[in-house]
Amino acid sequence: MPFVFDQTQIEWPDDDSDLPPPRADQFVYLPAPEYGGQHDPVQFSLDVPPEPPAPDKVPVSRPSLWDRLRGRKSPAAPNPQATAAWHAARAAQAVFVRQRLLAAVVPVLADLGVRQLYCRYDGGNDEGFTWLEGATLQDGTRIATAELVDQLVARKLLDRLVARGVTRRYDGRSERDQIDSFVHDWLCSEFATLLLGSGYGTGEHVLYGAFTVDLDAGTVTDDPTADAVTSNVEITR
Repeated sequence: MPFVFDQTQIEWPDDDSDLPPPRADQFVYLPAPEYGGQHDPVQFSLDVPPEPPAPDKVPVSRPSLWDRLRGRKSPAAPNPQATAAWHAARAAQAVFVRQRLLAAVVPVLADLGVRQLYCRYDGGNDEGFTWLEGATLQDGTRIATAELVDQLVARKLLDRLVARGVTRRYDGRSERDQIDSFVHDWLCSEFATLLLGSGYGTGEHVLYGAFTVDLDAGTVTDDPTADAVTSNVEITR
């Protein structure tokens, strides 16, 4: 899905300095299955499942009674079955959080006449980042993110998010700052996770790309012609 520069075959400098930034022409576009994401377009809905119980800590197997009586302090080993259940509980919690978020914000965007969102992403090594570049209205008009954020503030989106338990108000941050951060760092990130998987950006590589969210069709579609625009990683021309 993304444009990827693989670092696994690169020889690192002997002095442990950083690698020079990759060139745009060194990136290769990977289809969804090859990167680990979903076949696009990825469908999404506004259905919110029942809230699952919060996952406990990762369960571990305790040393046997005989080991404890002999004073052996062997390290606790993961319990495979219980660990699988823990991961499933975490996944269910993530789905609930995402669906609650989408159900709260997508209707507001639709009321504003928004038909599509265009999001970009980049990252690599241990992190993935997203940001909203702009939106397209039902009449084809394109508006910048700053204008969309202003409209969401005017529509009291933060009140709606707080009332539905999506987020809370943070002291020392303006309402506009919170909505701006929400749109870039959370809303776009949830759509990116649907498309690329929760671990996008993790690994020995650098990536960039963009995708379109169609609110009418309920789809997320990667852009195979995305320009090499980045915000958190450096690319040379």
